Amino acid sequence: PPPVLSPVLSAVDEQKLRADTQRRIDGAAQRLRQIDPAKLASGERDSLQTVQSFLDKAREALQSQDIQRAFTLADKAYLLAEELTRR
Repeated sequence: PPPVLSPVLSAVDEQKLRADTQRRIDGAAQRLRQIDPAKLASGERDSLQTVQSFLDKAREALQSQDIQRAFTLADKAYLLAEELTRR
């Protein structure tokens, strides 16, 4: 894979960002479990798939040590999942 270009974080900042990322991933996954896909409109089902895609990519980024990208994806998944649970 190509090298990952990301801002240099201190070990403490990286650990905090990693923990924040994991919390966002867990929170989004928890919200997804609350959603009944059968009750969603077509557009909402598309959003649900987008959340799942963001979560998968966030987990992959976390495993490849691209913490900033993982956080960005996890945050998007979390916010979109939160929006879906409100509907």
